[in-house]
Amino acid sequence: MPRRTHRSYDQFCAIARALDLAGDRWTLLIVRELLAGPRRYTDLHTDLPGVSTDMLATRLKDMERDGLAERRRLSRPGAAHVYELTDKGRGLLPVLTALAAFGAPELAERHDTDALRAQQRQREPVRAQRVG
Repeated sequence: MPRRTHRSYDQFCAIARALDLAGDRWTLLIVRELLAGPRRYTDLHTDLPGVSTDMLATRLKDMERDGLAERRRLSRPGAAHVYELTDKGRGLLPVLTALAAFGAPELAERHDTDALRAQQRQREPVRAQRVG
């Protein structure tokens, strides 16, 4: 395998190697979105509040390079590009499941600074607002 050109832990350890592939900021959240199926770049950007367009583009390229995701062109009339996980990328499902179980207790209360994904905003119950 050729020498990696991005940051690496440079350790002969399975966890370190896994983090070399999927440990960058935003990568696992992109995987979370792609686990639902192929997604266009604009849809990913909408559903990842807080990620810049440059960061998203960089992470997707990294994921393609590392064999976690691939980009393909849809047939006409759509003819848009979509990103989808490879088998290797889908292999991260148990990791995300474990992280979700680990993080779930931290959702006991929502913070004012917490961003919601588009799907969450659509499901968010309407709260009565006091007028006057």
